[in-house]
Amino acid sequence: MPAALVAATLVTVTGSSVGAEQFKPYVVKSVAGRTAESAAASNAALVKFRSGASKAARAQALGKAGGRAGASIGGDVVRVTGDRPATELVKKLKAEPAVQLASLDYIRKISATPNDAYYGGYQTYLSTVRLPQAWDLTKSAGTQTVAVLDTGIDAGHPDLVGRVLAGRNEITPGAAPNDDNGHGTMTSGIVGANTNNGVGVAGAAWSTKILPVKVLDWEGNGPDSAIIAGINWAAAQGARVINMSLGGDGDNPVLHDAISQAVAKGVVVVAAAGNTGIESPSYPAAYPEVLAVAATDNNAALTGFSTRGDWVDLAAPGWNIASTGPRSLTEPGYDPYWIGSGTSFSAPIVAGVAALLRNKYPSYTPAQVMARLKTTARDAGPRGIDPFYGAGVLDAYNALGGSWAPEFWGAGPDGNDLASRATPMTTSASGVIGPEGDVDWYKVTEPSDRVGRVTVTGPVYDGENRAQNFAPVVSVHSNSILQVLSRAQADTEPETPQQLSVSVNVNFVAGDNYIAVRNYNGSRDSRPYTVTVGAGTQVTNTSDYYWIRDAAPADFAGGVARTATPTVTFVRDLIPGSVTNSTVRLLNGKTGNAVPAAVAYDEATRTAKVTPNAPLQDNTPYRLSVGAVQDSVTTENYTGGFSSVFRTVDENPAPASGFDATGAYTTAALKWSFPAITDLDQVVVRRAIGTTAPASPTAGTAVYNGEASTATATGLANATSYAFSAFVKDRSGRFSAPVTTQLTGTATSMASTASVINYGGTVTLSSKVIRIDSQAPVAGAPISLYGRNKNSSTWREITRRTTSATGTVSVAYNPGVSTVFVWGYNGSPDLLGSRTGNLTVEVRPTITSNVSPATSKLGATTNFYGYVRPQHPGSPLYLQRLVGSTWTTITSTKLNSTGNYAFAIKPATRGTYTYRAVFQADADHATAVSPVRSFTVS
Repeated sequence: MPAALVAATLVTVTGSSVGAEQFKPYVVKSVAGRTAESAAASNAALVKFRSGASKAARAQALGKAGGRAGASIGGDVVRVTGDRPATELVKKLKAEPAVQLASLDYIRKISATPNDAYYGGYQTYLSTVRLPQAWDLTKSAGTQTVAVLDTGIDAGHPDLVGRVLAGRNEITPGAAPNDDNGHGTMTSGIVGANTNNGVGVAGAAWSTKILPVKVLDWEGNGPDSAIIAGINWAAAQGARVINMSLGGDGDNPVLHDAISQAVAKGVVVVAAAGNTGIESPSYPAAYPEVLAVAATDNNAALTGFSTRGDWVDLAAPGWNIASTGPRSLTEPGYDPYWIGSGTSFSAPIVAGVAALLRNKYPSYTPAQVMARLKTTARDAGPRGIDPFYGAGVLDAYNALGGSWAPEFWGAGPDGNDLASRATPMTTSASGVIGPEGDVDWYKVTEPSDRVGRVTVTGPVYDGENRAQNFAPVVSVHSNSILQVLSRAQADTEPETPQQLSVSVNVNFVAGDNYIAVRNYNGSRDSRPYTVTVGAGTQVTNTSDYYWIRDAAPADFAGGVARTATPTVTFVRDLIPGSVTNSTVRLLNGKTGNAVPAAVAYDEATRTAKVTPNAPLQDNTPYRLSVGAVQDSVTTENYTGGFSSVFRTVDENPAPASGFDATGAYTTAALKWSFPAITDLDQVVVRRAIGTTAPASPTAGTAVYNGEASTATATGLANATSYAFSAFVKDRSGRFSAPVTTQLTGTATSMASTASVINYGGTVTLSSKVIRIDSQAPVAGAPISLYGRNKNSSTWREITRRTTSATGTVSVAYNPGVSTVFVWGYNGSPDLLGSRTGNLTVEVRPTITSNVSPATSKLGATTNFYGYVRPQHPGSPLYLQRLVGSTWTTITSTKLNSTGNYAFAIKPATRGTYTYRAVFQADADHATAVSPVRSFTVS
């Protein structure tokens, strides 16, 4: 595959990675526009009846509303048509007691390509979300199934063969879910095209199964009834992830209910945020159970077409994304691979990673999967959670257990974010839209009232080759900033690349007048624009009014003190009771949670002051947000949704708390609690021998580096004291002051009453435990006696005792075999455990001996016999004779099953004979000798 494609023309490119193979990209053009408007299906509604509603009650409800029941969508949901407009039908149905939910059967549209199509870099976006690194951790989605609710699929595509399950067609029931549009095959390939096969494209999740559900027709449109049926069917088939690269602006409670039920069954639902380029909710993405995905370019910068809103959860690349295309729709001479841009192609990247995550952590609930993907995302744009990127840009590597990566670049304050900080100008000025959502203010001071004209001219708008463009929006305000004198907006989608400008005539007033400039779609553009003021014509002022004069800290400010008390100054007089901690809020930018604070309003200065209950966290984004405060004259509610973002100063993190150690033998269990911190890198734990803890994170010996709140120190020496330090490290490399703890070493001794005993005998084993620092006894400590057979490596706990006031303990024990003993003290919250050395007690078998008769005649036989305890069936027993002062082995026999033995002795000469039996040591017992026996031969 080529690393790059030539833009604007369909050029055959030979890629170095495919040798002489010709790769001809096919560009997706105008698959969908940038509108999010939905149209209800003609005279069609969706109804969910209440559980338990009788057939008669349902028929009565439909009859009263003038509706006719159509196909069942599943469960208690049916599609209803009638002669009256669908909006009236829904209204009447909602009033019926038997009806739980009723909605228009909206038509959804694919959230795919903006009007422009592109050739561009080929799959370099995978590095933006660190998928190549994630594949080093896990490539396979295992048995996870991703349902793709879309326009269908080309199941026979060479890069999808083996990945596609038998699907379903909700547009033409009974037919195969073939793709007659191209969109569904593209989204499917992004999720899970065959990877590492030498051809085509790489899917996000290797080996995942794709379940195609056709819910959109050849134009990319589909009713909610088909989508709901598809959701229900996919969930019933065991899909673990559902991708919906579709959407529209109609909030359908029946659709929402179907999604809620799928999530309750354990399905993760992912949807495209939409391609309107403005702030407007798109459904199903805007439902809270759905993971809503915005689109960035390959540099993680938000695209100009990506829909924004507080409901956006994540962002992922959606610009010049390459994937599989239907063979039947690919122009002759081109391989079936297409390139497209849109949030439709961002969502399946996230869906594929969700499948990898579910395979690695199968116990995760959908909420846990969503939380994991969001908390591990890389911040981009305005710091913290924002309406453009949500929690940030997907980081597949971090989500799947890899290390974190630095935040993406974010612009700082530009100094003119509000009228109070407006840039003075006379006839012209220039500026740049830096962070997403940036508004630049300029101040023009007039000596008297006059008619003027304000023009804002941006750089060339080139939607064909740029993911971000500037479409200027301008508003001019009176010297009190209260009245909006005039406003205008440039064309947001020019047909050809051109320099966009917008002009407004304005009735300037004597004194200060203010000009506000922003980008229509909220995205950033590093290229400068110009603002000019000239002569104009008389106009009628608007009736719009402005509310916010100033806010501190400044928008996008950094290094703000943790003791800051944010303020908002209003243009209007407000009803004091409307200014509360629910209408003027300070939010933690990382979590979205409100910061506990007191809000006070000063009527004289029109200023609301937010005083947090505790110092803010360091190096943390915060969002100052204004809601429905009320004007004291008109009682009008503010609906502008003002917010500004700032970040606190980066200080050394606070130390951990509750750092403690519990001793064991050669190990210690460590635990601690994290301080309030939003940029944790790791906790560093070090140790040193003795009582002085390491003073720095590089001193001593490493114990642990990581993000957990517990650790185990291993490899500690016996009878040695240790001191430990823990340091909290943040992502900027700063360390906290250390917290320390220590464990005192102990020494355990052992003694025994014998080293060798006979079988059946008893040995007494005693021990004493002392502290090594003071030699004081350790009283009341549990101590265990361990043993193992002499020739075995397996230890067993024989007994456990508690030391006396003098630190001593003793045990009388009857070992059956030769045993190696150890006393072990296992430690405590203050003391390390210790062990004694090995002590072996040999156990000798008991051997009896008898001789009969004691006297005999020459030529007669004398018997030497007895038994061995414990029995050793089959073991050899040796007969020895005393000759002079030397014992000589005469013969041997094998012990029988009862351990008995017998030797028949027939001496060849007269005299006195002395014998004994000898058991040679084996794995369990020591050598043993029987009593000596003598007899006489005459």
